[in-house]
Amino acid sequence: MTWKENGTADERCDTKGFAELEKLSPSGTNVLDPAQLLRIEAVHRGYLFQHLYAVQCLLSAETIAAREIAVESDEDVEIQLDGIRIYVQVKHRKDALAWDDIEGAMSRFADLRGSHERSERQGAARFVIVSNTGPNGPLLQRMTKPDWPADVTIDWPQADLIDRILPAPKSSLMEAIEGNCRLAEVLPFATLAPETLVWKLAGVVTLAATGEKASLDHVFTTKDLPALFEQLVLQLQDLPVPPVPYRVQQDEPDLFTGDRVRLIVGYSGAGKTSWLAQAAQHAVGPLVYLDVGDTPGGALSNAVAREVAGRLAGNRYRLGEIFLPGASGREILQLLSRRITEAGDVVTVALDNIHKLAADDIVGVIQAGGNINFLLLGRPEGEVAAIEAIVGVKREDLRGWASDTVAAAGHDAGCKGDAADYQRLIDLTGGLPLFVQNALAVAETDYQGSVKRLCGDLVRATHTTEMAQDFVLGRVFEGLPVTIAKVADLLSLCDAPLTREEAGSYIVAAGGPERPVLLQSFRKLLSLGLLQSFAGDKIKLHDAARVVGKGRLALLGAETVKAHQEALRRVVQQSLIESWSPTKLSLFLRLTGEVGRLDILVEMATEELFHEMGVWPEVEAYLEHGAQDEHVPPDQRVKALDALAFADMKAGSDRATSWLDQMDALITAYDLGAEERLRVGMKRMNLLAGQGNRRAAQQAIADLAPLVKTLPPGHQRVFSYNVACAELALGDSDAAIRRIQPLIKDYYEVIGLSPEMVMGNNAPDLKPMLKEEAEVDDVKHLADSLDVLAKALDAEGKFSPLARVHALKFYDLARAPDSLFRVGQDLVDQFIRKRDFDGARDMMESIVLPQLQQWKLADYLISVRSQYAVVLAYCGLYSDAEAEMRRLEPYKSGLAPLAQQELENQRELIANLRRFGAPPKWTAPPGLLDNIARQLDKGRRKASIVPSRAASPKIGRNERCPCGSGKKYKHCHGGT
Repeated sequence: MTWKENGTADERCDTKGFAELEKLSPSGTNVLDPAQLLRIEAVHRGYLFQHLYAVQCLLSAETIAAREIAVESDEDVEIQLDGIRIYVQVKHRKDALAWDDIEGAMSRFADLRGSHERSERQGAARFVIVSNTGPNGPLLQRMTKPDWPADVTIDWPQADLIDRILPAPKSSLMEAIEGNCRLAEVLPFATLAPETLVWKLAGVVTLAATGEKASLDHVFTTKDLPALFEQLVLQLQDLPVPPVPYRVQQDEPDLFTGDRVRLIVGYSGAGKTSWLAQAAQHAVGPLVYLDVGDTPGGALSNAVAREVAGRLAGNRYRLGEIFLPGASGREILQLLSRRITEAGDVVTVALDNIHKLAADDIVGVIQAGGNINFLLLGRPEGEVAAIEAIVGVKREDLRGWASDTVAAAGHDAGCKGDAADYQRLIDLTGGLPLFVQNALAVAETDYQGSVKRLCGDLVRATHTTEMAQDFVLGRVFEGLPVTIAKVADLLSLCDAPLTREEAGSYIVAAGGPERPVLLQSFRKLLSLGLLQSFAGDKIKLHDAARVVGKGRLALLGAETVKAHQEALRRVVQQSLIESWSPTKLSLFLRLTGEVGRLDILVEMATEELFHEMGVWPEVEAYLEHGAQDEHVPPDQRVKALDALAFADMKAGSDRATSWLDQMDALITAYDLGAEERLRVGMKRMNLLAGQGNRRAAQQAIADLAPLVKTLPPGHQRVFSYNVACAELALGDSDAAIRRIQPLIKDYYEVIGLSPEMVMGNNAPDLKPMLKEEAEVDDVKHLADSLDVLAKALDAEGKFSPLARVHALKFYDLARAPDSLFRVGQDLVDQFIRKRDFDGARDMMESIVLPQLQQWKLADYLISVRSQYAVVLAYCGLYSDAEAEMRRLEPYKSGLAPLAQQELENQRELIANLRRFGAPPKWTAPPGLLDNIARQLDKGRRKASIVPSRAASPKIGRNERCPCGSGKKYKHCHGGT
């Protein structure tokens, strides 16, 4: 994370660069130069809009009586009519069209007009500027003046032109595509989908604009258009029709990369053929598709040669000379390859199901067609690994659907789930399209559409309907040698990447094969695609395969599975000490609960940083069970109840009172100590303050004060923080400020920093500056205190970005993502109230969204991205804001009623901003600023102040770590 500050009194993130970005994906596109990304995207939008308008003219050629249509000649598009040549300049703009946008075109029009007047060009000249947006006020005024050229017209979607000759432009790229599809529907080629023809034509227009193909050379004549349409039909007639709608996979590879041979590998259901069929719609050159699964190896070269020749019409190939009697398939391919090169064509041959053929046959065809591009598709079986090695090509994978795509598919299938549910479904299916669609169909029929319930059964391998992945991957498991299958089964318990050494230690401890056989097993599983490799020599079984492996393990009995889980838990515990990650922590917690180690869970659950990681759902059920189990020691039950109460107070649940009552009962029954009384006392104090019960809250503070004096300074600081929280909740913001400011100073001294040292430095820079004895908890507590100060200053009507920016740095340093997102969103709200809309957007795009991508906290996916949509609307990017809200719509059915209402509030706010516009920046009339803040507050749930967890007993750096590692705290989680 990078924080930029200008060092002024109202310190804030530098908005230069990022604030200029017009669009950034929710995943947080990671580029070195965001401004360059903006320029690249704008250029491509402009060219695509121009080429789509050219396609619109091609499809309308008969209607407008065009003789020929040229692209990228003297102008973007030129249409020759009978006695008239129309020169068209095409513009795609985010904002209204301005004189600066067309000044250069008007100058060129003058030159072209002169050429016609001097009879250097035949016929009359007309000039049209086509734009997706209308002219702005000054340009409209200029168009009405007497000196405006009579032969120049500006056309836009809403223009009311009496003498319009050319097709009317569309207001967006998507509308241009849809409009062209409607035109394509009336062409006499029913076997070809309209969208396919449109994209193929766009590709041909792009090729014509380059001048690379002599037969096009920028110009399309009307008499050649039917032949062109028919040729495109022939090129695609053998390809499977892509699914409707086609859903794009994550980081989907381009169809053409410049490599002569490509190898796309994936299991049935990965969407290989659908990807090819969809991508082929945009292909420019001939693409020949063959399903070679049932083709005898010896006949492969003949089949490929004849299919390629069948697509290459025209005398220039002299096909009669190629198909001489007695010529072998490879000889024919060699001759065809040479003729293709002589003609200057690029031909791609896609061979599907190549895993069913021998490597020698595939390699022979590739070698014979030396100037033909080959796209090989197959499963990770057969001789695919041999093809990869001999040809020297690296296999490519399709990565499956992203969360938004899966949610959209779920919505269309009548299912409901929130962001966490759909991410869990991806984890269980690998996101492979067939497996996801099958799982959604099962959820709809067997689980009343509940994705959450289906995922619960899949995790426990208790689903009763056989899934597609059970069948597809089960067959792969059954074909493995027994020893290798056992390795795969054992790895199915681990959903976090481990190093090969760690994975090997676990497998040996669980009764698997020793090292030599183990390494051989890894190689085999990698070649089959069941095992995935990651940076740092880490491996993990494919997500989709884990469901199958766990089902096979379950047949061995609960005790055997529990023994394997314990072996894995020990390895993951050691791995966490050496290399911490959220996924490993989540796995460790689940395994700890499943093997019954409640003692470890309660120790970790009482640490406040534990509640920052988004892993609470992994352990909540175990703690609830342990809290009610009378066989568990009372001090552990109190800690379990403490963790449950804290989580429910954070979530705003009414259950918190019940947990506190049970804590009181246990403390009284077993005469527990001061720390236990402080735990429950501070929480009850804040609960009462949140309810507005001033007298009871103040009495609780008075009752706790003598008790706190007997405890160490760390506990006294935590008590002061919680009292400040209570004062703020009661509306005593001034008292909270007076209490929290000295506390912030104390925490700075404890960790060895000062505000001046924090200025201009980011979390990685601050870490080595900390005192050696500084605890991570103290860093987190400083961030919490800065957050309370910011909230109190807000209540006093004071702008306080400095406090929140520094709080964000300390939350980052303490690895506290939950608080980081909460405070980051508060800071965005603060910029909105200040009417610094660009600053709010910069904060979102440079900090909050990238952190969301890194931490992948499902609880914040909806709130962060919907807030981002509101920010985009405040910046005037209404279409982008509405598009983001549409992407979030499929999650709505899985949200709680309150969250659904919040989403509707934000959608309404965006609609109002489009209707009335955003307020002017920085110069708000009196009273309007508060109204904006209230609107934004309605659109996003405000996080409540949460009392600190730090009433937990302080763990000395030389004591054993509560995670159960056996290591000293300073060498384990205390050092992270």
